[in-house]
Amino acid sequence: MTLWGSPWDGRDRAPLRIAIAVVAGLSQAVEAFQVGWQSRDPVRYPPTGSLSRWLAELPGAAWILLAVVLAGLVGVARDRRPIASALLALAAAAVLSEWQTQIFGSPSRNAFFPGAVLLGWTLGQAWAHNVERAPGRDLRERLGEAGALGCLAAGYVGSGLSKLLTTGVSWADGAQVRALVLEQQPIANWGWLASYRAAIIDAHEVAIAASIATLVIETGAFLLLFGPRLRAVWGGLLLLLHVNITLLNTMPYVAASLLIIALCLRPGGGHDAPSRPARFPLQMVVLLVCIVVAAWALTPLGWRATG
Repeated sequence: MTLWGSPWDGRDRAPLRIAIAVVAGLSQAVEAFQVGWQSRDPVRYPPTGSLSRWLAELPGAAWILLAVVLAGLVGVARDRRPIASALLALAAAAVLSEWQTQIFGSPSRNAFFPGAVLLGWTLGQAWAHNVERAPGRDLRERLGEAGALGCLAAGYVGSGLSKLLTTGVSWADGAQVRALVLEQQPIANWGWLASYRAAIIDAHEVAIAASIATLVIETGAFLLLFGPRLRAVWGGLLLLLHVNITLLNTMPYVAASLLIIALCLRPGGGHDAPSRPARFPLQMVVLLVCIVVAAWALTPLGWRATG
């Protein structure tokens, strides 16, 4: 199996651990705010499931769930019973996500990547107990980082594959990108941005290039797993993709961008003492793939159940 290398090797991963917890906490705070005000407007956002109806009648339910999430994330950030704390946070976040789905029709995309990365971080730390009976923090967090990065990469690869499986290679004909640009407003009325927007709408070749670039960057995200240099390069491409989407469509994926920065860019400070590369465990790869496939297969069931 390919040797695992990381820009965090030789450095304390506490900033990475805290960053994951903070980004997840912020995304869940937004989620709680959304379901809180949406549940107060049943005419516009009618509840479509028993969970959403029951929670809407419970005073402060969204904030209670958020408090549980934050309590678990504090444990993650402080490395206090990290696996149990993360599972607590993920369970409460799952309830918030299902609530959002039942009243809005779809789960929150902004909360997806933080949840996926937190899940990967937790699976990696749990896997460390199969490597050593009493693993130290360094081993736990090295494998936690591997799991987090694997889930981040899987999210982007899944996004790219969903486009191909839904419409086939015809997604690269530029029509989808043109439609998205036409439907949304740009982030500002800058002259150069208006010209860029007009070029995508009017020039077929530019729209095709943007479509192909999107597919390549998303489906190629598995390259994040192949060493620090390639991770930094592909992380930079993903960031550029998000900047482009934000400029053209005002759809900022702030949480995903922050996680890319935390996981993919070389941290400053610390020391450069090399550490022996660890093997990325094949069993962990299989487990992550199974989880992603299962989540992808079960997602339509939730849409059908609440539609």
